Amino acid sequence: MQLGEVSVSLAHLVARALDARNVHAEPIMQPYTGWPLPDDGDARIGIARYMRLGHAAITASGDELFGLEMAAQIRPGDFLLPGLACACAPTLAAGLTLLCEAEALYSDNSRGHGHFERQATGGWLNFYSLAPYNAYNRFVVDSVLGGWWHLARQLSGDALSDASLEIDYTIPRSPEDSSPLTPSPDDMHEQMEKRWRWRYARRLGLPASQLHFATGRNRLWLPDRVLNAPTVQAAPVAFAQLRQQITERLESRQGPHDTLSRTRRAIAMRLSGRAPGRDEIAAALNLHPRTLARRLAAEGWHYEGLLDDTRRALAERYLRDTHLSLKEISWVLGFAGPESFQHACKRWHAKPPGAWRRQHRASSRTGSSRT
Repeated sequence: MQLGEVSVSLAHLVARALDARNVHAEPIMQPYTGWPLPDDGDARIGIARYMRLGHAAITASGDELFGLEMAAQIRPGDFLLPGLACACAPTLAAGLTLLCEAEALYSDNSRGHGHFERQATGGWLNFYSLAPYNAYNRFVVDSVLGGWWHLARQLSGDALSDASLEIDYTIPRSPEDSSPLTPSPDDMHEQMEKRWRWRYARRLGLPASQLHFATGRNRLWLPDRVLNAPTVQAAPVAFAQLRQQITERLESRQGPHDTLSRTRRAIAMRLSGRAPGRDEIAAALNLHPRTLARRLAAEGWHYEGLLDDTRRALAERYLRDTHLSLKEISWVLGFAGPESFQHACKRWHAKPPGAWRRQHRASSRTGSSRT
């Protein structure tokens, strides 16, 4: 089971951000995407590889907020057809709604998907959690939320100084976790937080009071003033035509519609920190629990067995392709603790997870495997 993948257009965005930081992109990009970068609209890069690319860019640029540099370089075309449609939408709300609904054309992650939520006075653009956070995935949150804000500014022609961001991760406190920040003792953590928040606000262009960290969610608030207004390049006929093309592409990309595949995906999106029960997954699939059980049985499965197999498939990906610790992987997969994960891995592979990781990392040391 794949952890996910993103369009190579987002790798082009990384390269532009490196150029903006006066860092030669080719040696950074080459190990992960090849060079020159492919311009095939269907080319993809695995999520784990994309995160390693981002970390390499952070290291090369010396910029722990490199994701915000990516956000500042965002263009509608970075989101492929959905981005171009968003740019000519009759209203910003219509464009952002389509951008989220068509996310699979430029990004697909087993952890979740973005969605747009309207409320009485505005709306939230929601991104899913990537917890637990580290230097390999914080930049993704920064680039997505910051990119949405910059895109909304471009398309609305509004400064959007009254927008606000809620960010899931906690401002990093240890120098090892937030390199290249210089070491600070524990009694300096408050100053480190203020420094991070100030730099984040300055880079993004929002007041620090409108940035909220450790909120348990990743989302951007936009007011009705801009959501209900036409985009600066509103072209309803072009929007309708692009929306039709997007619908056709989404239909052509859709995977199997069988209950087994849908159930696996629903489980994967709800695993973090806990194991979802059959009734919860049935509700997510708009099925009665007994109907779900009957359909799985027709394909030779029962729910508990499918939950276990989904965990196994994801565990193999996390162990081989990411830098998450065993404790973090056990949480992402919804185990009660590392011991439970250890027992499961021994049952799956007749060896503990650390030994399995070392064996399979050694066999793919060149990094040539794509996720």
